[in-house]
Amino acid sequence: MVSSSIATIYYTLSGNRHIFGSETTAPSYIPSDVFSIALLRQINFEQISQRISELTTHTFSETKLSYVREVLDDLRNSLGDNSLLQAEFTYLEQGIGQAIDDFKNRRVSLSTTIEQVSKQLIQFVESTETMLADNNHCKEIIRSRLPYLKQAILQRYSEPTVTEILQLIFHLAESNDFANERRWLAQKFSPQLAELILTLKQENAELLEHITDLPDQLKDNLIALAEQAQLKAEGLEASVRQLQREVADWFDKSMTRASGVYKRNAKGVALLIGFLIALSVNADTLYILNRLSEDSTLRSSLTQAVNQITPNSQTVASDLRAVRDAMDSVLDELPLPIGWDQTITGQQMSGQGIMPILRRTIGWLITGVALSMGAAFWYDTLSKVMNVRNTGGTGKSDSTR
Repeated sequence: MVSSSIATIYYTLSGNRHIFGSETTAPSYIPSDVFSIALLRQINFEQISQRISELTTHTFSETKLSYVREVLDDLRNSLGDNSLLQAEFTYLEQGIGQAIDDFKNRRVSLSTTIEQVSKQLIQFVESTETMLADNNHCKEIIRSRLPYLKQAILQRYSEPTVTEILQLIFHLAESNDFANERRWLAQKFSPQLAELILTLKQENAELLEHITDLPDQLKDNLIALAEQAQLKAEGLEASVRQLQREVADWFDKSMTRASGVYKRNAKGVALLIGFLIALSVNADTLYILNRLSEDSTLRSSLTQAVNQITPNSQTVASDLRAVRDAMDSVLDELPLPIGWDQTITGQQMSGQGIMPILRRTIGWLITGVALSMGAAFWYDTLSKVMNVRNTGGTGKSDSTR
């Protein structure tokens, strides 16, 4: 509670925004790939992509089958045989249906499904072309249409991109006007994609429920990441996997920046705490240095106390106890220039104008900076100084012994 209150005071005085908003504690760390999966699952992105892919394969197969069915109906009418190739066409529909079911059950990829459907359609057309090999006039008219039918079947059906899907679901999740949605889709996207999305919203509206909870900035970031993923992968399925990796990388970079902000803010809070401590005990570094430089007795006593502590200390805890005991013994004999004693404050305020106040403030700030460095830093520094002082060649008296 104390640290939280101090942090609140710091953010209020500095004007910085709290990195965790209104929360007083940070969330637990999670791996970047787990975050990526959780975020995309929050908006049901994988399910939406899968459903759009299913609608794509269904629309593709129905469109291509309608081309074949139209030519087959014309052929039956020209020959007066309504049962012509009925069994073969039924097998074709069953084969295409099986390919789509395999995709829905995620046994094959979207590209493989499209390829299988196209292959079955082409085989049916080629079988029909073989059957019409004689020179019957009616058959020849139908036969001349088969090459164009092949071209129509082989024409690639453009699947939606991962960027388009995100843009669409973000827009449709916030819109309830069906007529305006249709006009907006017609202006921005292809008719096929517009119909796919509208069908998705009508049949699977529950998939779009949680999308409105996302902040607008996060939506913009996801669209930007989707554009990067689209450049690095081909096809919707590969783009979805690449988007997951892009989100994970973005999370790692964000955590690195957040870590830097946290360390910088922690230094600011430590400085504020150090300044408040210096102010509460009137620890004016400039005044202390001045007293130590003028009072040789106090200076030698403190130096002797430190010399007794540093070489024999083994742990930080023992250091703290040793410092406390040694300083208590020194303070019992000599007054340390710290505190709100009337004599000390009188000496600090000696002078004219604003200079005494400015000098005290600077002294408190210096003390605050020193305290913010932490005990470990100063004990390490003190140990190094004392080690340097205790090293060196022996004196003449030692060498003559």
